[in-house]
Amino acid sequence: MKRLFEKLLNIIFPVKCACCQIVSKNADSEDILCPKCKKIIGETAGYDCMQCKNPPHLCRCKKVENISSVMFAYFYSGEKLKRAVYKLKRANLYYINEFFAKGMYNSLKSSDIIEKEGIDFITNTPRMRKSLKFYGYNQSEALARLISKYAGIPYRRSLEALRSYNTEQKTLNKTRRGQNVKNKFKAVKNMTKPGGAAGKNILIVDDVVTTGSTLSECAKILKAHGAKNIYALCAASVIS
Repeated sequence: MKRLFEKLLNIIFPVKCACCQIVSKNADSEDILCPKCKKIIGETAGYDCMQCKNPPHLCRCKKVENISSVMFAYFYSGEKLKRAVYKLKRANLYYINEFFAKGMYNSLKSSDIIEKEGIDFITNTPRMRKSLKFYGYNQSEALARLISKYAGIPYRRSLEALRSYNTEQKTLNKTRRGQNVKNKFKAVKNMTKPGGAAGKNILIVDDVVTTGSTLSECAKILKAHGAKNIYALCAASVIS
């Protein structure tokens, strides 16, 4: 019955390619990309890293302070992928969230750093309060909850943004990004109690990692509350 309902929805509200907006000819498709855009993204965002020669899901070149390892599904490259990420940030559409979450989960499964069974819980980076209010959701939380479901690992909300965090990271250079997030987050109450973060291996989910300032600040807070190891899983990474 659920599958039939999904088919009807796809007929009434056909899925469009997240990049070029062409309606999929296959009304039963759950793919957010048309074959042409998928090919382009594979060539521009799925290429092997120039440093380690590995594909994105095996690249470990991104180093972030306080994070043991950063895993990601794509290199943040090419207009097609950037357009899809733009929609992830601004439209809480399940099929777009699912597209990225599945790629991220596959990266987690392929990890040579940690077995997913070794992660105690999954959490996410906070979103600015004004953005949360304007868009009505946190895209990193949406991804984290889906990955939690796929992996069978509990999701726990762990951090929140303070009101003073009110400037978007994308508008700042590398130096100012670090300053912008310093002391702008705090752990929620359940993380400060016994059994919260103490002694736990935690996976933090984010959409795009650029300088890693946000992830580093989040990890620092969780470590201050006794977290053991902290890993990051992102949809895409800027290699610098």
